[in-house]
Amino acid sequence: MVPERLERGTGPVRAVNEMKSPRKWVVCSLLAIALCAARLDAAPRPRTNAPNVILITIDTLRADHLSCYGYHLLTTPRLDQFAHEGTRFSRAYTMIPMTGPAHVSLLTGHFPQEHGAKVNGQPKHNDPRLISLAQYLRARGYQTAAFVSAWPLKASLTGLAPGFQLYNEDFDRWYQMFNTYRSAEDVNPEAIAWMTQHRYGPFFLWVHYFDPHAPYVLHKNFTSLAANPSASDKPAKHSQEVADRIHRYDSEVAYTDDYVGQLLDTLDALGLKDSTIVTIVADHGESLGEHGYVGHGRQLYEPMTHVPLMMRYPPAVPAGRVVRTPVTTLDVLPTVLDLLKIKPAAPLSGKSLTAVFADPPDGNKPREVAAPPDPIFFVTFAGKKWEAPSWVSWLWYSDSRKRMPLKIGRISGDEKVIWTPDTGKIEVYNIAHDPQELEPLPASAADQGFRQEVNDIGKWFSATAVYLDNPPALDEKDREALRSLGYTAQ
Repeated sequence: MVPERLERGTGPVRAVNEMKSPRKWVVCSLLAIALCAARLDAAPRPRTNAPNVILITIDTLRADHLSCYGYHLLTTPRLDQFAHEGTRFSRAYTMIPMTGPAHVSLLTGHFPQEHGAKVNGQPKHNDPRLISLAQYLRARGYQTAAFVSAWPLKASLTGLAPGFQLYNEDFDRWYQMFNTYRSAEDVNPEAIAWMTQHRYGPFFLWVHYFDPHAPYVLHKNFTSLAANPSASDKPAKHSQEVADRIHRYDSEVAYTDDYVGQLLDTLDALGLKDSTIVTIVADHGESLGEHGYVGHGRQLYEPMTHVPLMMRYPPAVPAGRVVRTPVTTLDVLPTVLDLLKIKPAAPLSGKSLTAVFADPPDGNKPREVAAPPDPIFFVTFAGKKWEAPSWVSWLWYSDSRKRMPLKIGRISGDEKVIWTPDTGKIEVYNIAHDPQELEPLPASAADQGFRQEVNDIGKWFSATAVYLDNPPALDEKDREALRSLGYTAQ
């Protein structure tokens, strides 16, 4: 379970410097700092035709708490604006609800069992076919930088540094005796300075914001959120404990939204809006008490797997479009490569989404798009070697691949299945009619449909289970730092 804090102010966590000035003043100040840093550049170089690429990842951000996804409060006005300027994917899913492995999947286009990073602290395999977005772009002359904000994304724990000229992991916020993360107000000045310095491009910039993650900090400037006039949900009744947790989480979301807006404002002020592919996505979501669970990493319910995903690139990505087809975070890499007209050097598990950017035949403007869905799979691992239960005896299951995930999920249309291999439990939901997953459909081990479902899921995992024994790269400090953030170190 992920730990919680009520409010930063005393104790080992340093106080938040709340914003006391209007956003415009802050953005101008940050831009001035960045322009000073840019003087380190040589004489301005003419821009190339290659577009810049920015990837913004927001940790622990569940889709249904964004106002553009129908939340009843206006938590994300800046992300709402961004979604209006680009295309929003209303049903995007992470491959695994854990920070390190989720980012490795996002940046390589492969499932955790394909790249070997299954839990935090377990880096991806050094297989040369596992080429990251940074490696693709650096090989084509891009300037590359990453600004990550939490211990699970340390270069030594992910293997994601190759391809990045700068991999900035300067964590300066203390939590339980460790500098284990930094806040948006810490990462923005450095990321903005780097972007400004390299504004003549092409550049690839990855900025990771950690703030919605526990400990949920109450940001006093973001506690009185207005009602969302376009909400599709209604406030639910909760216990005081859960309501307080949600209140703090929402203030974290609104706080992060404001700083993402500052980064985008600087990009636009530099005149780079039309020449930059920007993707905003979460690594995973967060359970705030649903199903009796708080946190992420060990369950596959919607609050932890359904994530926001939106893209903006005016020359090719239509504004105001909503894509209702289920997609995954694996699709980000092939989509960006497709927009850049770069052919993947090896097969990817994700697919390009550029087909949904095409204008409709009649030339009409913004519209909702739905395409025939493909099955979507996702997993989570317990950090131990699970053996299959004795009743599993299908031919697909070989001795060499007995180490099963803690849980495996599959979505086909509106049907969602969650299988727990160790116990044989299977849960089936219709998430169109039951988005809270409160009413599981009947399923029993004696049912032929149940056995076929498990068989299909097992065959998929067996076919993709390439790296199951990649050793962790954790030293004792890593273990303690991960524990301090609520993760059970492996």
